[in-house]
Amino acid sequence: MDKQAIKDNVTNVNQWTRILYMLLFGVILYLVMMVLWAIVVIQAIFALLTGSPNSEIVRFSGNLVTYLRQIASFLTYNDEKKPYPFQAWQAVKSKDEVIVTESDAPVSQNTDTKTDL
Repeated sequence: MDKQAIKDNVTNVNQWTRILYMLLFGVILYLVMMVLWAIVVIQAIFALLTGSPNSEIVRFSGNLVTYLRQIASFLTYNDEKKPYPFQAWQAVKSKDEVIVTESDAPVSQNTDTKTDL
């Protein structure tokens, strides 16, 4: 790279604007991580007392993880779109209210006994 290209990059207003947004989202990331740790503790206590996690908190934490992913993508230059509040909140579509484990998954009742030879 020549000196003029470096000078152009350093004086580029768009780069400095992005860096300011990155600092802002770095602070937001720090705050969201504190919320995440609070959720971890609350869910652990809830699971100890009731035997399962709170489904409302699971849904909220799914949205929070999506938001964390958006922030991380922006901070690492993997995405140029600024996360919420600069774009619409992208809520996670909930699967079911019940968390299904492998042992709870329905077993296929396949009656077709065709085998490959």
